[in-house]
Amino acid sequence: MIAVAMAATTMLVYVSGTNSVAVHFYYLPILYAGFTFGDLGALAATLVAALLCGPWVPASIEIVGEDTIRHQQQTADILVRGGVFLVMGFFASRVSSALHRRAMESGTLYEVSSTVAKSLRLNEVLGLITESAVSVIDARACSIRLLDADSGELRPGGSSGLSGAYWGKGKVTVQDSLLDQRVLAGEAVMIRNAQTDPLFQYPDAAHAEGLTSVLSLPLASKGNTLGVIRIYARRQRDFAKREVRLLRAFADAAAVAIENAQLYEDVRQNYFETVRALTIAIEARDSATYSHSERVTEIADQLAVEMGVGEHDREMLRFGCILHDIGRIGIDERPAVMGGATQEEMAFYQMHPLIGRSILQPVRFLEEIMPIVVHHHERWDGSGFPEGLVEEQTEFLPRLVGVVDTYERLVNPQETVSPMSPRDAMREILRGSGKTFDPEIVAAFARVMREEIGSIEGDEADDLADPAEETAGDADAGECSAEDLQAMSLTDLMDEIAGGADDSVDPPDASTDLAEE
Repeated sequence: MIAVAMAATTMLVYVSGTNSVAVHFYYLPILYAGFTFGDLGALAATLVAALLCGPWVPASIEIVGEDTIRHQQQTADILVRGGVFLVMGFFASRVSSALHRRAMESGTLYEVSSTVAKSLRLNEVLGLITESAVSVIDARACSIRLLDADSGELRPGGSSGLSGAYWGKGKVTVQDSLLDQRVLAGEAVMIRNAQTDPLFQYPDAAHAEGLTSVLSLPLASKGNTLGVIRIYARRQRDFAKREVRLLRAFADAAAVAIENAQLYEDVRQNYFETVRALTIAIEARDSATYSHSERVTEIADQLAVEMGVGEHDREMLRFGCILHDIGRIGIDERPAVMGGATQEEMAFYQMHPLIGRSILQPVRFLEEIMPIVVHHHERWDGSGFPEGLVEEQTEFLPRLVGVVDTYERLVNPQETVSPMSPRDAMREILRGSGKTFDPEIVAAFARVMREEIGSIEGDEADDLADPAEETAGDADAGECSAEDLQAMSLTDLMDEIAGGADDSVDPPDASTDLAEE
């Protein structure tokens, strides 16, 4: 398009002269080139246009009788025209660059605002804000620190472009940081060189990280100071007013995200405490179940951490554990758990997961925990209830709760006629690995309980250890007979089952399991 416009304009100028209006048509391809391709495009188009209407093109053409007189251009005209072409091209380039920058800034702010509106995961939002600030302002790094009002410490909230070593440089406290005292008072503070300025609390760390100029702004919402946001430059520089305004917009977005997350956390915590109080009230009617759900919740959360379960799924796990036995309300489960139940009583008892689902179905917030409530009694070999699911037909979190729930019942004197010691209960769980329980979960459970059970075995070694333990410790649990497993010491058995699975598998995707339900 540019070439066609240049050729057409050149033909018009050649037959009418550079003093004619036709020469102004060169502005169109020059402006287009500058707008589309930037400074290099503007420079190239300017040079081409200047050459095409150079000295060999007449300034004007005069026809006198039968003679055609071509008047040559003046050197000054050529130079002035070339300079005007260049100015117009660079002007278009600068306008294009400014519009592109504004569009990128607007798009980035929209993306951040949209994420803030949609997401309640504070770490995700703050991470996006810092990454966006680095990209738009073309900075070295960006960080957000959140104020702990009780201790006065500014804790890391999110960052982009900073190393772990820099984050580990030490605490940042309002009391010790003159910079943050000014920032939290509402001032935007600019430091030209953080490596030498006494305002900066850790100049040596700034030098090691290669940070120079720093701009710090407060995070505030509705009169409450929430923290600070900093942008770090690669070299010494003064931040433009436009950049200060832009960083302030990011600070406002971060403040909204923090406030939303705090509100959500308050609502979530109140909801959880309400559910917890309801469960305790239900369990209090019977000493056999009192506080059982809380003990299962505590251990299951430790196991989830060990297996790398994400924060959202851990939250659903906690709700699921608290409510996993809510279907037992109104059921006399004592014959089933204590022994001596008739076939009809056992069948009715095995209905309690489905009763729990019917109780919770009206609460949409709890839809994600339904698999835990319904399937925590399923077993790896299909011997569980209510549906007799086999292996991974049962979702991951219900399988996890099933292991913890069984262990807690085995050691609870209220749940069984002959309660076991933690040592014997753990051995029972290990025996079920790959049979009634998911072996991967049992391996992780062994790692979680290793220290606690190991201390118990150590204290009781003289009374509890079998003489065969001394020679059975090196056996491979996967190839041992039932007699070998019985003879092996508990800590050795836990090591055999848990040790080989420490790093062999990735954390299960509980979210997918729950979503499929």
